[in-house]
Amino acid sequence: MSERKFAIVLMIIGALVVSAGLSVASIGYLGQSNAYVGWKWVNQGRIKSPASLSKLSFPSLHREFFVMEGATQRNLLLGPAYVGGSVKPGENGNCVIAAHRDTHFRILKDVQKGDEISVDWTGKSFRYQITSLAIVPAEDARYYQHEGAALLTLVTCYPFYYVGPAPKRFIVRARLIESSQNTRPSGSLNTTCLAFTNSYL
Repeated sequence: MSERKFAIVLMIIGALVVSAGLSVASIGYLGQSNAYVGWKWVNQGRIKSPASLSKLSFPSLHREFFVMEGATQRNLLLGPAYVGGSVKPGENGNCVIAAHRDTHFRILKDVQKGDEISVDWTGKSFRYQITSLAIVPAEDARYYQHEGAALLTLVTCYPFYYVGPAPKRFIVRARLIESSQNTRPSGSLNTTCLAFTNSYL
């Protein structure tokens, strides 16, 4: 193959990769936008707060995401999702939320120990504080296990900038520091856990 043909092939491959990336990003944006509409209706009292939708906020980074129920391939395209087998926000045990590193959870590269994370769910608000950050092999299941305290675990693939299936996982672990009852949620748009994380992230 001549150098010119080789260069053309590389350009085509690059264009396809960029196009695929833009498509995934567009689906993620639309998924969050649609979830925001539902959340807004809750704020307006038009519908009750559904148990299948919650809001995950990073106050120090001024970012919010709407979390889906069930970490299926479809839901992970739309936004972060609760991993099956984990507890609900505020409950004793391990509440695990996962998302893709190249869309919604790329933000995890900017969080720091001591930062607060909040989860609004079914009219209640739960504040967590980050206690640890870890990078582990994909097969390491330690951070998915249940514990006695009320914990929040966020997981995504690592490295954040990586072509193909990433070999590691980036783990954010936080502990519950406060819970409160909201009259109405507020905000704006600004499993087998191991098997799941190895398959979908």
